[in-house]
Amino acid sequence: MTARFTNEQLAAAAEREVRFRERVYARQVQIKRMSQAKADEEISLMKAIAANLREQAQRDGLFGGAAQ
Repeated sequence: MTARFTNEQLAAAAEREVRFRERVYARQVQIKRMSQAKADEEISLMKAIAANLREQAQRDGLFGGAAQ
């Protein structure tokens, strides 16, 4: 069974993931399991995903709350 989520739900999950990565990757860099450059890249990527989803969710709100 495939779950259906709204863009609002997806955006919120991606925003939580950004906060999670910021916290976890800082520790990974500190203990030298990840470079700062890689952490920055991965966090930036998730921020872009979150921003894209947030824009879609806001458009959905403007145009009647279309579900994904």
